Parts: sequence; C-alpha cells; structure tokens
Amino acid sequence: MAKKIVIAIKKGGVGKTTTAKNLAAAMSLRGHRTLLVDLDQQANATKGLGFDPEALEGTLNDLFADPTRDAASVTLKTDIEGLHLLPGHPNLSKTETGMAFQRADPSAPDPIGALKAILEPLEDSYDYMVFDTPPSINFMTINALAAADELVIPAAAFAYTEDGVEKTLEEYRRAIKSYNPSLRLGGILITRVKRTNASVAVLDGLKGSYKDSILPQAIVESTAVDEAEQLSQPVVVYDPESIAALGYTLIAKILTGDTANEQQV
Repeated sequence: MAKKIVIAIKKGGVGKTTTAKNLAAAMSLRGHRTLLVDLDQQANATKGLGFDPEALEGTLNDLFADPTRDAASVTLKTDIEGLHLLPGHPNLSKTETGMAFQRADPSAPDPIGALKAILEPLEDSYDYMVFDTPPSINFMTINALAAADELVIPAAAFAYTEDGVEKTLEEYRRAIKSYNPSLRLGGILITRVKRTNASVAVLDGLKGSYKDSILPQAIVESTAVDEAEQLSQPVVVYDPESIAALGYTLIAKILTGDTANEQQV
C-alpha cells in the first residue's frame, strides 16, 4: 500500500509545486514507484513535467466527474523512470465549486472523501503518492489531507510565511480531530532560503516557533531550479549536484526512511 504525502500550505510563492515535483522525482530516482497527483487548478506540476493539460484525453478532474472511470487509464508515464503523474486541469476550479455546494447539502455524500476513493484502486501500484495542492485550504486541499498519511508544509524563508504555516496547522489539527485521525505531520520544510539577513531572520523565527517540527534540511534558493523549470524538468534531474537538488534528495530520503549516514548539505 502506498504511503501518501500531501504538500500543502495556505500561501503562494513558497515553492510548493517545485517541492512536490522534486520530492516525487527524487523518490522515483531512488527506485520507489511514485505517483505525483496534481490537485491544483493551475496544473503547474503537470506543465512542469512537460504535459499540456488541455491536450490530455483524461485528467484528475475527469475522475472527480466520473468516479467509475479507471484511474490507471488517466495516469501518465513521465520521462523519469518510476514516476507517474495524475495530471491536473483548470476545470478543477469548477469541481471545487461543485464540492462546496455538495458539502452544503445534508442529503448529498460528503465530497471530502472523493480523492481517497479515486486513489484506492492504485494503492498497490505505487510505493509513494505525493499530492501537490492549491495555495489555499479549499476542498481540493481538504481532499488531499483526508486521503494522506503525512503532511509536509513548505515554508519559504520570506516575510509572512509564518501566517500560512499556522493556518495550515490549524486545518491539520481539524483534520486529525474530525476527518483523518491517522494523519501525521511529516514536518515543516523551509524553502527558498537566501543568504541575506532578512532570509536568515525568517529562518530563525520559524525554527524558534516550530523547532520540533522543522525538517533538518532546508532548500537553498538556486538558479538551477529556474533553469530546470524552463526545461520542464525537476532540478534533481536537471542538475542533481546543485544545492537545491541535494536538499530535495535528502528530504526525500528522510521521508522514505533512507537516511543512514546522511548529512545536511
């Protein structure tokens, strides 16, 4: 059965999609069968692996619309061995709106379990599933939290990041109390660290507030990430020796338990 990891925070610009894509790629490069699930209507994880969501015959949105459809028929093989993609689509925004109306109807089934039901037939085909989510706590994110085993919060070393972390932790606490008691916090991953006084100050503030939850490896800002994005590649593939790639690889090892004798970069 696949271990399911949701990457989520109520804030944009923190490197959430970059994190989801690179952790999934790093896991597959280490021999783990991995599925990246794109729940964001922007579909940047899908585009970032070289696919045009508008040109695909099927996406995750089609599975929400027709739960009887074979989920395996919608998953895509990527150029990375062992990494498959369940692609996103802009119409996820319409599905999100429909879920809000459905949740308000006491006679309708609760929509927050929809993703879990979609993924159930795929459980034995993968070792890990990584969920990329929108930069908000909407029904797509809640579906991901309801289906996941573990939450990783990417927190950029920028001003106001702590607000997003706290709002996400509030939803995490609500999840374990009401709709997914087995969900655990995998950790807070500090991303986009720069060698500036402002970045260091935010980094120190996050460590001070959440020291017991901070993952032991931060992701340092690197031009290699931008270069990789331009080529629709994860940086762990494009430049595996770059400081960002090494950071993501170590975090992937931590999340998969492959960390014997590993040191921070």
